[in-house]
Amino acid sequence: MNVFKGIAKIGITVVASASFAVMALTESGTVIKNQAGATYRDSANILRSTTSNLVETLVQPVAALTLINDQSKLGAPGRTVTFNHVLTNTGNNTDSFVLDVVIPASVISAATIYPDENNDGVADPGSSPIASGSVIGPLAAGESFEFVIVADIDATATINLSDALTVTATSQAVSVDGISVANGGVGIQTNTDTVTATNLPIVEISKALSANVGASPSGPHTVTFTYTNVGLTDMDPLQTNGVILKDVLPEGMRFNGAVSWSLSGTTITASGATIGGSETTGDQDLLFTTCIAPSGLCSDNDEIQFVMDGLAADESATITFEVNIESGLSATTLYNQGIYGFDEDNNGTVDTGELDSTNTNRVPFLITSNYAVIANNGGCDVGTDNNCDALDDTNHEIVEIASASQGARVSFTNYIWNTGNDEDIFNVTIESSTFPSGTSFFLYKSDGVTPLIDTDNDSNPDTGIIPAVGETCPSYLVTDSNGVCGYKVILIATLPASAIGGPYQTVKRARSSNDTSKTNTVIDRLGEIVASTVDLTNNLRAETGLTVEDNCDAVDDNCGFGAGPEAAAVTTNTALPGATTRFTLYVTNKSDAAESYELQYSGSNFAVNTMPVDWTVVFKNADNEVITNIPVLGPDDAVVVYADVTVPVDAESVTQDIYFKVFSPTTNAEDIKHDAVMVDNSNQCLAFGPPNSNGVTFAGGSIVYKHILNNLSNDEFLNIALTVANSNAGFSTVIYEDTDNDNVLTGADNAITSVASLAGGAQKVLFIKVLVPANTPQGTDNITTVETIVSCGTLQVIDTTTVANTNMKVTKEQTPDLDCNGVSDSGVYVTTNFAIAPGQCIMYRLTTENIAIEEARNVTLTDATPAYTTFNVVGSLPSISKGSINTIANGSTGTIIGTIGSVAPGESEELIFSVRIDN
Repeated sequence: MNVFKGIAKIGITVVASASFAVMALTESGTVIKNQAGATYRDSANILRSTTSNLVETLVQPVAALTLINDQSKLGAPGRTVTFNHVLTNTGNNTDSFVLDVVIPASVISAATIYPDENNDGVADPGSSPIASGSVIGPLAAGESFEFVIVADIDATATINLSDALTVTATSQAVSVDGISVANGGVGIQTNTDTVTATNLPIVEISKALSANVGASPSGPHTVTFTYTNVGLTDMDPLQTNGVILKDVLPEGMRFNGAVSWSLSGTTITASGATIGGSETTGDQDLLFTTCIAPSGLCSDNDEIQFVMDGLAADESATITFEVNIESGLSATTLYNQGIYGFDEDNNGTVDTGELDSTNTNRVPFLITSNYAVIANNGGCDVGTDNNCDALDDTNHEIVEIASASQGARVSFTNYIWNTGNDEDIFNVTIESSTFPSGTSFFLYKSDGVTPLIDTDNDSNPDTGIIPAVGETCPSYLVTDSNGVCGYKVILIATLPASAIGGPYQTVKRARSSNDTSKTNTVIDRLGEIVASTVDLTNNLRAETGLTVEDNCDAVDDNCGFGAGPEAAAVTTNTALPGATTRFTLYVTNKSDAAESYELQYSGSNFAVNTMPVDWTVVFKNADNEVITNIPVLGPDDAVVVYADVTVPVDAESVTQDIYFKVFSPTTNAEDIKHDAVMVDNSNQCLAFGPPNSNGVTFAGGSIVYKHILNNLSNDEFLNIALTVANSNAGFSTVIYEDTDNDNVLTGADNAITSVASLAGGAQKVLFIKVLVPANTPQGTDNITTVETIVSCGTLQVIDTTTVANTNMKVTKEQTPDLDCNGVSDSGVYVTTNFAIAPGQCIMYRLTTENIAIEEARNVTLTDATPAYTTFNVVGSLPSISKGSINTIANGSTGTIIGTIGSVAPGESEELIFSVRIDN
């Protein structure tokens, strides 16, 4: 009767079904997080880093399954045939599945589904049958449901007739928060179980393991093969090869002997013995052979083959042996099933076509996860990720950095190694720190830029998935010399600018996400925070550990290298009074962090921004802009600064020390450099004025020449010796100083031969009185030379005296006429200076006197308008005491000539005119 046995359709909840499949899909509901990082250099060339916002993507559910396997077996009419199947949820979310069995029209009269939770190939004792159309589940992603279908063979089935049933598993709708998600994978699969009716012997063999879960290493575990003749016909036990069974063990599962046979009731080989053997009991014989890997015949897997006699109908026997699980295996499932053949035609031997014709049920062994982690400094070749050592947690426990500057970003590279046998994620946390207050810590991925984020949604940053020992390590991870896979985590510690000293350390802990009891720590240690340093040098930047500057890398390079101030000036500039001289300075940041600096100067060591009176210092940048500070200067960077020093116009010849200072208000780093300015007055000297003069006097008379000795330098001159020489014999000369400071030679004035001192910028009025011998012929010219030799050179003034009985003296004086009315406002004419404004007037008086002993004839007085003036013709002006004046126009410029005629000895005449200052 072509029916499925009458069993109510129910939902079957899988209770203790182990996950024996590797999930290939990312688990539904997984939050994929990503955060980007960037590095850049700012306008001051400082390396900066920044992070993006965090973005998250939710993995949607995808339904998928596998159902194994199609099978073909012999069946005896009126008896049953058992088919083993495994349903696995290969989707990424928990799912349930409907199992449907369709019975063929012939051979198979009914079929019943039973669970096989212990994976021994037969229906679990006491289990309830599962109706076709029942819902199996829920199964977690990667979880399997093992079951058997027990097919009833029609008692009237025609011998050698074949037919098949089908079993179909169909995924049910996946639901996330109550929302159905369309099936995105293989949602339905079908197996076909074929039965051929026979009245000959039928051998069925099932396989069982004493344990389906265990550690690596573990054992021994017992393998049991149960073989039964479920056919209608006895097999001849006298034929020794009625059944041939072979078991190829999976890699990692090793044969351990202890072979026992239920028919004999004895242990054929001892535990640990891996050689073959044989046993005979009554008419039954058993022979087995082994191939232990590695061998030429079995390089990777141990193999055991059993050859035994056939069984009578309904007779059953077992074979057992031990296996061990090797050490170092990843957490995975080892699958094993035997393959056998028997004497199907009952002709006394297993024919070639009957050999290896049928598989036993598949038995899984789940290697339990052993989670473990080591965090260390990698133990790799310096500067590389080569030849790392993941397993040494003693010699490589500390990440050591000798020193860093104040405010520096210190990078510690830690390696987190998965030393367990299953993939894992490791949370990375900072457990403790002795770093100074104000230190900030940030965890980055192995590139040192991208932030380390939380991938397992437990709110802690982590490594992401790291494969187990022995598994393939992706290229973005690190593999040590033993094949252990790890991840580099970068800790950036940004130090406070004010802290120094050490050592400091922080302890980071790596913790398994799957087994939080498994942790390991690594220590990041900074030996010392050293005070930041800066170097202020002349003309060249200072050499550092990163930048070579051979001309400024030692004190004897005379650039100011190293800490100052220096005892002697590094650079001395020479400058004239009133001039500006420039010092080219370089500020080099020799610390590990960006700094800002103030610029200071002093005339001594050190009074901030203080110089002697009228000395000035101005700092400028490369663009010649006035500055007082350097806003920011990156590590190992240097910047040029110009210091323009202006010398007072009245500065004496002196060497003035100048101390330049660069100072960080953040870290207190500073450097002082000693320079100097030498004031040079050497091109300024003494000078006589007015220049050489000419005069006329009579024989036996004298003449006085007025000169001014000017000190054009800022330096004082001492003991200025004056020498006099006359070109003609009999002439004599006396030098007088204007002792009473009235600009006229009087009896109060002293005769001198030297000037004791003359301060810088001062002057001394001298009168040179030349005495003429009484017998000197008229027309004689005498040259009087007054000379002084000083440090800056030799100075002379020459006066030429002509002897004549006629000699006219001319004196010019001035008086103010502010309203330009032709009348002196003061009533006094003077030879000294006074000040008036544009548009106002000056009155000039020219007086000529005959100071000889004979009458002077054809006497004229001549003058002209000075620059920026015009004649002011007003009232009685211009006027002359005797004679006539040429015609001049008001507001004109040019020459005024007074024609006087004769002037007797001792007499004088005068010419008065007025000029207006231009507006």
